[in-house]
Amino acid sequence: MAPNEYGENNFSDDDFLDDLPPDALTELENNAITFTQKANFKPSPSSDYGDDFDDEDLDDTVVVDEARSAPAVVPPAHRKNPNPVVQREQFRQQRYGDSGIANRTRNDAAVELAGQPDHLLQTIPLPREDSSVSRQQSQSVADGDAEALRKLVQELQEKNKALEQEALMKNGEISILRGKMEKSDKEHERTQAAKEKLHAEQLAKIQKEREAAEIAARRAATERDFTKQDLFEESRVRRLNAQATKDAPNTPSKKKPPMPFRDGFDDDEIEVLSPSKVSPSKFRGRSGTPSRAAKRKRKVQDSPSAGALDMVHIEEPTLEALVPKASIIDETILEKLVLQDDRSDFITAMLQHRPQLTEPRTMEAFSKFFLPTRSGESFSSQILGELPRIGSKKPVSEVPAEFCLYIIQLWSKCLEDEYYTPIYLILDLLQFALELKTTAIAPLIIDQLVPIAQKTADLVAIPRFNRESPSPFDKDINVSSCLALMHLAALGSIPENHDITRFWKQMRWDFVLLMLSPNQNVADFEWMIRILSTGILKDSFGGILPENAVMTPATNVGHIIDRLTYPLFEVPCLPKSTVKVDPDVVGKLRLQIILLLTNMTRSAYVGKALAVHPSAIGRIVSLISDELDTLYDYRSGREDSARLISHSTRLLFHLITTHEQEIDIQKKLAVIRGGSQKYLLCLSRLHFLEEEGVLEAGIDQDVPGYALELLEMVVTPEEGEEIMGVLGGG
Repeated sequence: MAPNEYGENNFSDDDFLDDLPPDALTELENNAITFTQKANFKPSPSSDYGDDFDDEDLDDTVVVDEARSAPAVVPPAHRKNPNPVVQREQFRQQRYGDSGIANRTRNDAAVELAGQPDHLLQTIPLPREDSSVSRQQSQSVADGDAEALRKLVQELQEKNKALEQEALMKNGEISILRGKMEKSDKEHERTQAAKEKLHAEQLAKIQKEREAAEIAARRAATERDFTKQDLFEESRVRRLNAQATKDAPNTPSKKKPPMPFRDGFDDDEIEVLSPSKVSPSKFRGRSGTPSRAAKRKRKVQDSPSAGALDMVHIEEPTLEALVPKASIIDETILEKLVLQDDRSDFITAMLQHRPQLTEPRTMEAFSKFFLPTRSGESFSSQILGELPRIGSKKPVSEVPAEFCLYIIQLWSKCLEDEYYTPIYLILDLLQFALELKTTAIAPLIIDQLVPIAQKTADLVAIPRFNRESPSPFDKDINVSSCLALMHLAALGSIPENHDITRFWKQMRWDFVLLMLSPNQNVADFEWMIRILSTGILKDSFGGILPENAVMTPATNVGHIIDRLTYPLFEVPCLPKSTVKVDPDVVGKLRLQIILLLTNMTRSAYVGKALAVHPSAIGRIVSLISDELDTLYDYRSGREDSARLISHSTRLLFHLITTHEQEIDIQKKLAVIRGGSQKYLLCLSRLHFLEEEGVLEAGIDQDVPGYALELLEMVVTPEEGEEIMGVLGGG
């Protein structure tokens, strides 16, 4: 191809296409593909003047493999042959270079996309659609963030409210603890002052007792020395007299005064009978008138002056020889004499006993009673006949117990013969003996006394329990006397643990429940309370059951507590009547019950049994509520009500605070009508008592503090403020 006249070559399309070799188009196509792929690694040129800003540049567009997320090159074999126009355009680009690339970018992209398969064109991302999706995603993310922030704010507000509530509760707890600490400090100071005062009083008392004991010891030592000296002098005088009598010489007998007229017969009496009528032997034995020689001569030993010249030597006893004898007299003889005197005093007191000052002596009254089986001998003759044998085979110290055992034997014979008339005298005599020597007699007679006393009381107590008439037994048998006798025996057995254990082994469990029945007399109920006060042992209460008992010890204790606490919320009736017992009598009975329940808490076993009892705590709360009403009624017995409130509140506080883990207070209060309301009301009234009130004067000062602590255990600070506003005048 020759240049034209202007020095340029003539590149007409027809001539140019004719001159091309057959494979030129294929080679150009391959070069174009290679050029397109290399252009992807170079940044696309940008126009400084913003040409075609709104048009999409497809030069940098690559086919994306969605499976590998990397650009892929389309193989030439899968491409269609380009049309002639495209081939010419590609040849022109190859011939003239890249001039005008900015203007043909869109055409090239369109041409290239026109030759791509449909499935490859669908994989090309569209930037504008992506932008709208991104905006939608951004909007959804923003909405989600707003919702999350809204929830976060709500949670923070709830947490803030909870923290404020917790801070309020903490402040309330801190104020409560501060109040408890102040009260504890005051209580400690008061207790310490009371202990110091008590210690000082006890110390002064001990010093006085010590001084009195020292004075008594000195006085006893002085009396002992005087007694020893008297015994020493007495024994010395007796010994000297005996020695003098033994060693004294023979002295002439004192002559009778001479008769005024001498008869020559040596002052002998004139015989009444004639000598001729007297026997010769007797006559020869008579002393006649002495001869003159005999009158003139006198023997030396017959001279009265000879005995006066003899000296009697008396040996003084040494102190060493006398001390052992004096000690023997002091330790054995005197002790025996004291025991004999004590035995004599006891027997004398029994013989002189009178049931009443205006009645005859008991021994005199016994002379009128005869056992049906021994009708020929009265009671008094039997007792007097037994006295010489009492103490003959046993030590003298057991004489009182042996005497009482014989009286109990007579008692048993009366029951066997159903002869009840003299039983009241037997009971009174035994009670008098136990009052004189309680600890010396009781341990030796409880095995015989307790069973027969229960058997005698059953004759009257069982009909009363069944609401029947105890006649005719109640005429001769006094149940209170039987119980009083058992109470004395229990008191005498307390010093030794094995003795009091033996006592409660002899006590029947059914007898205890029988006497605690509301159908019995109030006096008998009170005596049973006194007896039970001696039965608070380490692992038992109210009787020691045998191994073959029908119930367990815990069940027995529960029944006793149930019977004991019944009068705390119910007023018992008189026996065989619907008339209520006098309120003053009921108040004293309730006070004795509360004192017994308080003593029961000294034993861990019995205290826990009282705390876990289903109805004990509820009945105590009912008692406090009723006594508060009685206190404000301002009637007789107000002092007893104040004492009852004080003791009951202390007992309730001890049970709840000591056994807090075992007690469900709401369950305990549910056993009485309106228990929860009564509990809150009575504790609130006790806490807000007037310090100088007239009606509350008998209540102890520590009771409001106990009531406050119990109240804080069941109410919240807000409820406490409301109660304070109602009752405290706030």
